[in-house]
Amino acid sequence: MNQPSSDNQIKQQPGRGDWIRYVVLVCLWGSAFSLSKIAIAELSPTIVAAVRIWVAIGLLYGWMIFRKHKLPQIWPRPDARWLWFLPVGITGSALPFLLNAWAMQSLDSGLVAILLATMPLSVALLTHFTIPGDQLSLGKVGGLVLGLFGIILLIGPAALHDLGGPTAIAQFAVLLSAATYAVNSVLVHFMPETPPSVAATGMLLIGGIALAPFALIDASHTPMPSLGTMVAVVALALGATGLGSILYMQTVRSAGPSFIATSNYFVPPFAVFVGVLFLGEKLSVLAFAALAIIFLGILLERKKS
Repeated sequence: MNQPSSDNQIKQQPGRGDWIRYVVLVCLWGSAFSLSKIAIAELSPTIVAAVRIWVAIGLLYGWMIFRKHKLPQIWPRPDARWLWFLPVGITGSALPFLLNAWAMQSLDSGLVAILLATMPLSVALLTHFTIPGDQLSLGKVGGLVLGLFGIILLIGPAALHDLGGPTAIAQFAVLLSAATYAVNSVLVHFMPETPPSVAATGMLLIGGIALAPFALIDASHTPMPSLGTMVAVVALALGATGLGSILYMQTVRSAGPSFIATSNYFVPPFAVFVGVLFLGEKLSVLAFAALAIIFLGILLERKKS
Protein backbone atom coordinates (compact mmCIF):
# COMPACT_ATOMS: atom_id res chain seq x y z
CA MET A 1 0.00 0.00 0.00
CA ASN A 2 2.97 2.26 0.46
CA GLN A 3 4.06 2.05 -3.16
CA PRO A 4 2.68 4.06 -6.06
CA SER A 5 0.06 2.29 -8.06
CA SER A 6 1.50 0.43 -11.02
CA ASP A 7 -1.47 1.39 -13.16
CA ASN A 8 -1.15 5.12 -13.77
CA GLN A 9 -2.76 5.16 -17.17
CA ILE A 10 -5.96 7.17 -17.57
CA LYS A 11 -9.01 5.05 -18.32
CA GLN A 12 -10.82 5.69 -21.58
CA GLN A 13 -13.85 7.63 -20.30
CA PRO A 14 -14.91 9.03 -16.91
CA GLY A 15 -17.71 7.02 -15.29
CA ARG A 16 -21.06 8.20 -13.92
CA GLY A 17 -19.58 8.61 -10.43
CA ASP A 18 -16.80 10.82 -11.82
CA TRP A 19 -19.32 13.11 -13.50
CA ILE A 20 -21.47 13.34 -10.36
CA ARG A 21 -18.45 14.34 -8.28
CA TYR A 22 -17.44 16.77 -11.04
CA VAL A 23 -20.79 18.58 -10.85
CA VAL A 24 -20.72 18.72 -7.04
CA LEU A 25 -17.17 20.11 -7.11
CA VAL A 26 -18.18 22.84 -9.56
CA CYS A 27 -20.93 23.89 -7.15
CA LEU A 28 -18.63 23.81 -4.12
CA TRP A 29 -15.76 25.64 -5.79
CA GLY A 30 -18.14 28.07 -7.46
CA SER A 31 -19.38 29.18 -4.03
CA ALA A 32 -15.81 29.71 -2.78
CA PHE A 33 -15.38 33.04 -4.61
CA SER A 34 -18.25 34.78 -2.82
CA LEU A 35 -17.45 33.21 0.56
CA SER A 36 -13.78 34.21 0.29
CA LYS A 37 -14.72 37.79 -0.61
CA ILE A 38 -16.90 37.99 2.50
CA ALA A 39 -14.19 36.50 4.72
CA ILE A 40 -11.26 38.69 3.64
CA ALA A 41 -13.28 41.85 4.26
CA GLU A 42 -12.59 41.39 8.00
CA LEU A 43 -9.85 38.77 8.25
CA SER A 44 -6.31 38.54 6.89
CA PRO A 45 -5.56 36.05 4.08
CA THR A 46 -3.49 33.88 6.43
CA ILE A 47 -6.32 33.63 8.96
CA VAL A 48 -8.90 32.81 6.27
CA ALA A 49 -6.66 30.15 4.69
CA ALA A 50 -5.65 28.58 8.03
CA VAL A 51 -9.14 28.56 9.58
CA ARG A 52 -10.77 27.02 6.51
CA ILE A 53 -8.13 24.28 6.57
CA TRP A 54 -8.36 23.49 10.30
CA VAL A 55 -12.16 23.45 10.37
CA ALA A 56 -12.10 21.14 7.34
CA ILE A 57 -9.57 18.88 9.10
CA GLY A 58 -12.08 18.40 11.93
CA LEU A 59 -14.72 17.29 9.43
CA LEU A 60 -12.35 15.02 7.50
CA TYR A 61 -10.82 13.44 10.58
CA GLY A 62 -14.28 12.56 11.86
CA TRP A 63 -15.20 11.06 8.49
CA MET A 64 -11.92 9.15 8.38
CA ILE A 65 -12.59 7.61 11.82
CA PHE A 66 -16.16 6.79 10.81
CA ARG A 67 -14.77 4.94 7.79
CA LYS A 68 -12.45 3.04 10.19
CA HIS A 69 -9.35 4.47 8.54
CA LYS A 70 -6.34 6.08 10.20
CA LEU A 71 -3.47 8.31 9.23
CA PRO A 72 -0.23 6.63 8.13
CA GLN A 73 2.34 5.96 10.85
CA ILE A 74 4.64 8.88 11.55
CA TRP A 75 6.66 7.54 14.52
CA PRO A 76 9.10 5.85 14.96
CA ARG A 77 9.34 4.96 11.27
CA PRO A 78 7.39 7.46 9.13
CA ASP A 79 5.21 5.94 6.42
CA ALA A 80 6.43 6.87 2.93
CA ARG A 81 3.08 8.51 2.20
CA TRP A 82 4.01 11.45 4.43
CA LEU A 83 6.70 12.29 1.89
CA TRP A 84 3.85 12.64 -0.62
CA PHE A 85 1.53 14.52 1.74
CA LEU A 86 4.17 17.24 2.14
CA PRO A 87 4.23 18.52 -1.48
CA VAL A 88 0.55 17.64 -2.00
CA GLY A 89 -0.41 19.67 1.08
CA ILE A 90 1.66 22.70 0.10
CA THR A 91 0.49 22.77 -3.54
CA GLY A 92 -3.11 21.76 -2.86
CA SER A 93 -4.02 23.83 0.19
CA ALA A 94 -1.52 26.12 1.95
CA LEU A 95 -0.02 27.95 -1.02
CA PRO A 96 -3.04 28.36 -3.36
CA PHE A 97 -5.47 29.20 -0.52
CA LEU A 98 -3.14 31.90 0.76
CA LEU A 99 -2.31 33.30 -2.69
CA ASN A 100 -5.94 33.50 -3.80
CA ALA A 101 -7.14 35.08 -0.54
CA TRP A 102 -4.37 37.67 -0.73
CA ALA A 103 -5.00 38.44 -4.41
CA MET A 104 -8.76 38.83 -3.94
CA GLN A 105 -8.13 41.80 -1.65
CA SER A 106 -7.24 43.87 -4.72
CA LEU A 107 -8.70 41.99 -7.71
CA ASP A 108 -12.25 41.64 -8.99
CA SER A 109 -13.57 38.08 -8.79
CA GLY A 110 -14.13 38.09 -12.57
CA LEU A 111 -10.44 38.61 -13.34
CA VAL A 112 -9.51 36.01 -10.71
CA ALA A 113 -11.82 33.50 -12.39
CA ILE A 114 -10.23 34.15 -15.80
CA LEU A 115 -6.70 33.78 -14.43
CA LEU A 116 -7.58 30.55 -12.59
CA ALA A 117 -9.11 29.23 -15.81
CA THR A 118 -5.55 28.90 -17.16
CA MET A 119 -5.14 25.84 -14.91
CA PRO A 120 -6.50 23.28 -17.43
CA LEU A 121 -3.86 24.38 -19.96
CA SER A 122 -1.12 23.92 -17.34
CA VAL A 123 -2.47 20.50 -16.43
CA ALA A 124 -2.62 19.44 -20.08
CA LEU A 125 1.03 20.36 -20.54
CA LEU A 126 2.10 18.51 -17.39
CA THR A 127 0.10 15.35 -18.08
CA HIS A 128 1.39 15.19 -21.66
CA PHE A 129 4.86 14.43 -20.30
CA THR A 130 3.92 12.42 -17.20
CA ILE A 131 0.75 10.35 -17.63
CA PRO A 132 0.31 7.63 -20.30
CA GLY A 133 -2.96 8.00 -22.17
CA ASP A 134 -3.31 11.73 -21.44
CA GLN A 135 -1.21 13.26 -24.20
CA LEU A 136 -1.86 16.55 -25.97
CA SER A 137 -3.71 16.55 -29.26
CA LEU A 138 -4.89 19.29 -31.59
CA GLY A 139 -8.50 18.76 -30.51
CA LYS A 140 -7.60 18.83 -26.82
CA VAL A 141 -5.61 22.07 -27.08
CA GLY A 142 -8.31 23.62 -29.27
CA GLY A 143 -11.02 22.64 -26.79
CA LEU A 144 -9.11 24.10 -23.84
CA VAL A 145 -8.42 27.38 -25.63
CA LEU A 146 -12.07 27.56 -26.74
CA GLY A 147 -13.21 26.98 -23.17
CA LEU A 148 -10.95 29.76 -21.89
CA PHE A 149 -12.32 32.09 -24.59
CA GLY A 150 -15.84 31.23 -23.43
CA ILE A 151 -14.93 32.16 -19.84
CA ILE A 152 -13.60 35.54 -20.99
CA LEU A 153 -16.74 36.12 -23.05
CA LEU A 154 -19.02 35.16 -20.15
CA ILE A 155 -17.30 37.35 -17.57
CA GLY A 156 -16.76 40.15 -20.05
CA PRO A 157 -13.63 41.12 -22.02
CA ALA A 158 -13.60 44.36 -20.00
CA ALA A 159 -12.21 42.35 -17.06
CA LEU A 160 -8.98 41.99 -19.05
CA HIS A 161 -8.51 45.76 -19.08
CA ASP A 162 -7.06 45.46 -15.58
CA LEU A 163 -4.29 43.10 -16.68
CA GLY A 164 -0.91 44.45 -15.60
CA GLY A 165 -0.80 47.82 -13.93
CA PRO A 166 -0.82 48.35 -10.14
CA THR A 167 -2.29 44.90 -9.40
CA ALA A 168 0.17 42.95 -11.55
CA ILE A 169 1.69 41.19 -8.52
CA ALA A 170 -1.73 40.04 -7.34
CA GLN A 171 -2.50 38.77 -10.83
CA PHE A 172 0.76 36.83 -10.90
CA ALA A 173 -0.18 35.34 -7.50
CA VAL A 174 -3.41 33.95 -8.99
CA LEU A 175 -1.53 32.53 -11.99
CA LEU A 176 0.94 30.95 -9.57
CA SER A 177 -1.91 29.40 -7.58
CA ALA A 178 -3.36 27.97 -10.80
CA ALA A 179 0.04 26.44 -11.56
CA THR A 180 0.30 24.94 -8.05
CA TYR A 181 -3.16 23.38 -8.44
CA ALA A 182 -1.97 21.87 -11.73
CA VAL A 183 1.13 20.39 -10.10
CA ASN A 184 -1.01 19.14 -7.22
CA SER A 185 -3.42 17.25 -9.49
CA VAL A 186 -0.54 15.36 -11.10
CA LEU A 187 1.03 14.58 -7.70
CA VAL A 188 -2.29 13.24 -6.41
CA HIS A 189 -2.62 11.00 -9.46
CA PHE A 190 0.75 9.37 -8.74
CA MET A 191 0.42 9.29 -4.96
CA PRO A 192 0.54 5.82 -3.34
CA GLU A 193 -2.85 4.16 -3.04
CA THR A 194 -4.59 5.76 -0.04
CA PRO A 195 -8.26 6.08 1.00
CA PRO A 196 -9.53 9.53 -0.12
CA SER A 197 -10.48 10.52 3.45
CA VAL A 198 -6.94 9.74 4.65
CA ALA A 199 -5.26 11.46 1.68
CA ALA A 200 -7.41 14.58 2.07
CA THR A 201 -6.80 14.75 5.84
CA GLY A 202 -3.04 14.30 5.39
CA MET A 203 -2.93 16.97 2.68
CA LEU A 204 -4.80 19.51 4.80
CA LEU A 205 -2.79 18.70 7.93
CA ILE A 206 0.41 19.68 6.13
CA GLY A 207 -1.20 22.86 4.81
CA GLY A 208 -2.66 23.76 8.20
CA ILE A 209 0.64 23.26 10.04
CA ALA A 210 2.47 25.38 7.46
CA LEU A 211 0.05 28.30 7.86
CA ALA A 212 -0.65 28.09 11.61
CA PRO A 213 2.28 30.26 12.87
CA PHE A 214 1.47 33.11 10.46
CA ALA A 215 -2.25 32.93 11.20
CA LEU A 216 -1.64 33.05 14.97
CA ILE A 217 0.52 36.15 14.58
CA ASP A 218 -2.21 37.89 12.57
CA ALA A 219 -4.93 36.71 14.97
CA SER A 220 -3.14 38.32 17.92
CA HIS A 221 -4.03 41.80 16.63
CA THR A 222 -7.28 41.05 14.75
CA PRO A 223 -10.64 41.98 16.35
CA MET A 224 -13.42 39.41 16.60
CA PRO A 225 -15.12 39.16 13.18
CA SER A 226 -18.86 39.49 12.63
CA LEU A 227 -21.19 36.51 12.67
CA GLY A 228 -21.59 36.72 8.88
CA THR A 229 -17.84 36.46 8.36
CA MET A 230 -17.54 33.48 10.70
CA VAL A 231 -20.39 31.70 8.91
CA ALA A 232 -18.72 32.37 5.54
CA VAL A 233 -15.40 30.88 6.72
CA VAL A 234 -17.07 27.80 8.20
CA ALA A 235 -19.13 27.26 5.04
CA LEU A 236 -15.96 27.64 2.97
CA ALA A 237 -14.20 25.12 5.18
CA LEU A 238 -16.92 22.46 5.26
CA GLY A 239 -17.90 22.73 1.59
CA ALA A 240 -15.15 23.72 -0.86
CA THR A 241 -12.31 22.64 1.45
CA GLY A 242 -13.56 19.62 3.42
CA LEU A 243 -16.04 17.81 1.20
CA GLY A 244 -14.32 19.21 -1.88
CA SER A 245 -10.96 17.68 -0.91
CA ILE A 246 -12.42 14.17 -0.60
CA LEU A 247 -14.26 14.37 -3.92
CA TYR A 248 -11.19 15.89 -5.58
CA MET A 249 -8.94 13.06 -4.38
CA GLN A 250 -11.39 10.42 -5.61
CA THR A 251 -11.89 12.02 -9.02
CA VAL A 252 -8.22 12.72 -9.80
CA ARG A 253 -7.30 9.11 -9.01
CA SER A 254 -10.26 7.73 -10.97
CA ALA A 255 -10.53 9.97 -14.05
CA GLY A 256 -7.22 11.85 -14.13
CA PRO A 257 -5.99 15.43 -13.65
CA SER A 258 -7.11 16.72 -17.06
CA PHE A 259 -10.72 15.72 -16.43
CA ILE A 260 -11.02 17.47 -13.07
CA ALA A 261 -9.06 20.52 -14.28
CA THR A 262 -11.77 21.44 -16.78
CA SER A 263 -14.17 22.02 -13.87
CA ASN A 264 -12.54 25.46 -13.64
CA TYR A 265 -14.39 26.35 -16.85
CA PHE A 266 -17.76 25.70 -15.21
CA VAL A 267 -17.18 27.62 -11.97
CA PRO A 268 -18.00 31.05 -13.52
CA PRO A 269 -21.13 29.70 -15.28
CA PHE A 270 -22.25 28.28 -11.93
CA ALA A 271 -21.86 31.73 -10.38
CA VAL A 272 -24.00 33.14 -13.20
CA PHE A 273 -26.61 30.42 -12.60
CA VAL A 274 -26.77 31.32 -8.90
CA GLY A 275 -27.32 34.96 -9.83
CA VAL A 276 -30.21 34.03 -12.14
CA LEU A 277 -31.77 31.61 -9.66
CA PHE A 278 -31.51 33.60 -6.44
CA LEU A 279 -30.87 37.22 -7.41
CA GLY A 280 -33.29 37.56 -10.31
CA GLU A 281 -30.54 38.38 -12.79
CA LYS A 282 -31.16 37.95 -16.52
CA LEU A 283 -29.00 36.06 -19.00
CA SER A 284 -28.03 38.07 -22.08
CA VAL A 285 -27.68 36.61 -25.55
CA LEU A 286 -23.91 37.01 -25.15
CA ALA A 287 -24.01 34.94 -21.94
CA PHE A 288 -25.89 32.14 -23.72
CA ALA A 289 -23.31 32.22 -26.53
CA ALA A 290 -20.46 32.08 -23.97
CA LEU A 291 -22.02 29.08 -22.21
CA ALA A 292 -22.41 27.30 -25.55
CA ILE A 293 -18.74 27.97 -26.39
CA ILE A 294 -17.62 26.62 -23.00
CA PHE A 295 -19.62 23.42 -23.47
CA LEU A 296 -18.27 23.01 -27.00
CA GLY A 297 -14.73 23.48 -25.72
CA ILE A 298 -15.20 20.76 -23.08
CA LEU A 299 -16.67 18.39 -25.68
CA LEU A 300 -13.66 18.93 -27.94
CA GLU A 301 -11.26 18.44 -25.03
CA ARG A 302 -12.92 15.18 -23.96
CA LYS A 303 -13.15 13.79 -27.53
CA LYS A 304 -10.60 11.06 -28.06
CA SER A 305 -8.21 11.67 -30.93
